[in-house]
Amino acid sequence: MTVPNLIKDPQENGLNHPRELENEAPCRAYLFGHMRIYLGDHRVALETSRRKALHILLWFLLNPGRPCLADQIVDMLWPEAEPDKAIRGFDVNMHALKRLLQPELGPRERSSFIRRHANRVYTFESAETWWTDVADLELLYRRGHTFDIAGDAARARFYYRRVSDYVSHGPLLDQESIPWLERYRRRYDLMCSQALSRLMQINLDHGLDEDLLESAYQMLRLDRHNQLATRVIIDVSLRNGNHSRARRRLEAFYDAVQRDLGVTPPKEFEELRSRLFATHIPTRGSSHLPAQ
Repeated sequence: MTVPNLIKDPQENGLNHPRELENEAPCRAYLFGHMRIYLGDHRVALETSRRKALHILLWFLLNPGRPCLADQIVDMLWPEAEPDKAIRGFDVNMHALKRLLQPELGPRERSSFIRRHANRVYTFESAETWWTDVADLELLYRRGHTFDIAGDAARARFYYRRVSDYVSHGPLLDQESIPWLERYRRRYDLMCSQALSRLMQINLDHGLDEDLLESAYQMLRLDRHNQLATRVIIDVSLRNGNHSRARRRLEAFYDAVQRDLGVTPPKEFEELRSRLFATHIPTRGSSHLPAQ
């Protein structure tokens, strides 16, 4: 399994519970689904905020600890504008962002969060102050993978399940159609997909059919063409004598693959289809899963 480069676990030696990290953070940002930001107990009114100011904040939150050149943000957010106009737009929105995070900030006061350095380089001071759900996802994935390779299936399963819960939250900033966000969306979808693949295998190894089905259906929300999830649902259905559910899932898989991808499903699914729709339907499905 290919593991994405991850943010270092801030509690690598102590392993605080993830909920503790969230509850103790002074500032929290929820970026999956509908964006929400809390400063203490106060929810920031994003609806009336400048969109470009929020996009600058998003970049900082998605790239913790990484310095940013003003020109980089300008190229990303004002690609069509004249250079002077784009820089003015950046300055206005950077000021708006500082005031959004600290409404009481005076004209000459320094922001507690945003630092300006030489050559118009900016940094966001977030390490000890901000909790974000994207960083939480990476933390959960890292811990799950660490316990997985150590052979601790129970703990690996706990953290992989927490990763998979993010599938139900919706895509990263699902109301924003911003091109530069796509690579982040692909990154987090990949983490969820890899966690669910391992979760299915762990649940299979331990004979946990209900949890196995749960993780398989979550996988199909990410990837309706996923062969492993499809085979899991069919096999569990057959083991429990539910042939009609097995046939429905197989037909849904066929329709999706042929309609969306324009290809024929793999040979093993052709053979399975022949068995399922034959006059004699077997009373027990194969528990063999496709090789990963």
